[in-house]
Parts: sequence; C-alpha cells; structure tokens
Amino acid sequence: MLLNKLIDPPGEYQVWQRYFAEFIGTYALVFIGCGAVIANHYTQGAVSHTGISVAFGAVVAAMIFSLGPVSAAHFNPAVTFGFALAGRFGWRFVIPYWIMQSLGATAASYSHFLLLPYESNRAVHFGATSSLLNAGQIVGLETIFTTCLMLVIMAVATDKRVSGTIPALAIGLAVTMAALAGGPFTGASMNPARSLGPALFSGGIPLNQLSLYILGPFLGSSAAAFVFELLRDNAKEACSAPDILKGKPSVILTIFRKTKFP
Repeated sequence: MLLNKLIDPPGEYQVWQRYFAEFIGTYALVFIGCGAVIANHYTQGAVSHTGISVAFGAVVAAMIFSLGPVSAAHFNPAVTFGFALAGRFGWRFVIPYWIMQSLGATAASYSHFLLLPYESNRAVHFGATSSLLNAGQIVGLETIFTTCLMLVIMAVATDKRVSGTIPALAIGLAVTMAALAGGPFTGASMNPARSLGPALFSGGIPLNQLSLYILGPFLGSSAAAFVFELLRDNAKEACSAPDILKGKPSVILTIFRKTKFP
C-alpha cells in the first residue's frame, strides 16, 4: 500500500515524473556548478569565483524555469524538508525526493570522473565543499546562508500572488549572492546533495566534513520555514509546492499555536 501511495498520480503529473525531474535538476546543478569549479582550475582561474557563483545561480534558475512545473524544483534535501515542515509538501514524498536528489548529485560527480581531466578533478576535490574554519563556524555560516535562501524560496514558491517568472530569477539570484559571499569560506553549499556527490568521489576532508554540510542547511531551512510561516500575511493565498498537499495544517504553526508563552 505504501508503494501505491508513492506512485499514485497526485495531480497533473505522475509522481515518478516528479522524482525523475528532481534527479535531472540536481544532476544539472552539480554538473554545471561543480563543473565550473573544475573548469576554473583547468583554465588557471579564467572562470573566477564570480563566474562560479553565477554558474550556480544560473543553473538553478534555468532548472526552475524548466522543471518547476513538474516537481516544484527543490533539487535540495534541505528545501524539501523545509517545505514539509511548513506543511507545504507531503511527508510521504520526502524520502523519495531525497533519494533522487542524492542520486542526481552522485551521477553528476561520476560524469565529472569519466569526462573531465583527472588532475583538475583531484585538485579541487571534484568541486566538493570543505573549509579550514572550525565546525561551529561552518555550521553557523551554512545555517545563515541556507536560512536566507529558504526565506526567498518560501516567499516566491508558496505565495499564489507571485508571478510565474519570479521564482526562478529570485532563487537564482539568492544562490548567486550566497555563493559570492560564502564561497571563499565554506563553499556556500546550502544543499546536502550538492556536497554529497563530490565528497563521495573526493574523499578526505570533504567527506569528513560532510555531516556539517548536512546539518547546517537543515537547520537553516527549518528556521526559514518557521519564520516565513509566522510572517505570512494571508493564508488564503498560500499554496503547497508542489500542489499535492491540501488542507493540512503546518507542523510549525500547530506547534506554535499550542505553545503557551509567559
């Protein structure tokens, strides 16, 4: 019965199409974004930090334009979790989304392994995220950057009043800005899947620090979901992402309303 729930079509798209879209979108994110990191080494810095940041933001925007109508274009386990926590996404679809996002990221890094020069891959650890900062600093920065990103995502993806062209542009710009500001310090991952794929192939420090790059984004997306649900001015204009969950109260608001404050 559980399998039937996971494959039954909830609306216009079959669920397997949503899952496959998440695989494709996350694959593109890692292949293009981390590919830009590898290309920067191969060209001896011609791409530049700014170019890498733009590559990540541009591929996110392009994939949202392309696949947003299919899967809501999460491409990020932390984003999926934040939507579910806010009551904007069905919990039974969370793990399948995580699996497809992780597979997409891993497949992208495997493509880099097969297609790109080994020396450049090895020099930048397949575009993996790692940092010389301590664990607390890494988690703190990743939490803050992901909170800012998720606030933008919640605002433009779950408000019916937002124009259809706005989400891709706003989210792409948010990714670019975070990458510009945080790239030199932590890589500004904000995405456990984006960190997972390259870390599996590079090993070493990126793999050892992977848990930090999982914890920070999940904390950030949770905080952002909580904050935006409190700030939401019109519940009637809210929508789920994708629209497969209707009439279910937000976990966050349910807890908040039952809490007695002094």
